[in-house]
Amino acid sequence: MKRLYKGFMMALSMFTVLPTPYIKWDDEGARNMMKFYPIIGLIVGGIWSIIYYFIDIFNISIILKSVIIMIVPFIITGMLHLDGFMDVCDAILSRREKEEKLRILKDSTTGAFSVISLVILFFLQFGGIYSVLEKNMSFYILILIPIISRSVVAYFLLSRTTIKESTLGTYFKKGTNAQDKIIMIVSLLIMFIISFVLLRSYGILLVLLITLGITWAVEKCKKELGGISGDVAGFALIVGEVIGILALAVML
Repeated sequence: MKRLYKGFMMALSMFTVLPTPYIKWDDEGARNMMKFYPIIGLIVGGIWSIIYYFIDIFNISIILKSVIIMIVPFIITGMLHLDGFMDVCDAILSRREKEEKLRILKDSTTGAFSVISLVILFFLQFGGIYSVLEKNMSFYILILIPIISRSVVAYFLLSRTTIKESTLGTYFKKGTNAQDKIIMIVSLLIMFIISFVLLRSYGILLVLLITLGITWAVEKCKKELGGISGDVAGFALIVGEVIGILALAVML
């Protein structure tokens, strides 16, 4: 139990900016981190949903509400996944050879492709959230997206070949086993059931669209970069979540 607690606290401090008790990082805790990735999604989604609920009480414009709700997940996660999204966009859109793409992926310099991709992402996110607010969607529906996305991303991170240059990808995968993959599959199946109960056929479609979006992102990076990494996981998660938001905006 102590090992699991340490793994959870390490995951919480790694993937969010929420305050946590001091925990000494070690390999034993690291091998349990990914088990809690869906729980991190639950926490992020819970905060996101609560803010969505309370902000609707205030008499402010729908545009301002949309902006605030749009940026909440990015703030909670400390822009971690957004950073990976930008790095991968820079690398893939460079259209260079694989070795050069990998160099660009590790380069801390922000390129034009990442900025353009970020602007497009924000437009899509804003439009999706704006539409969701216009339709007065139930606040608790938002909680589904971060859990689904993290369950799928974690499964791929544990299952796919890691880019050899990826320090974080290797670190998260080290010491994990089939049990970790089973946890992600069970988490996704639970989300299938909950999504169906809340949204009926639209719920199933939501899970499938997010899963397909993440699968495409991972396979695209596997083809272009040779595998998965922490940055690729962040990229895939962002892609999956924006697809989830747009799906809710269109379907509901």
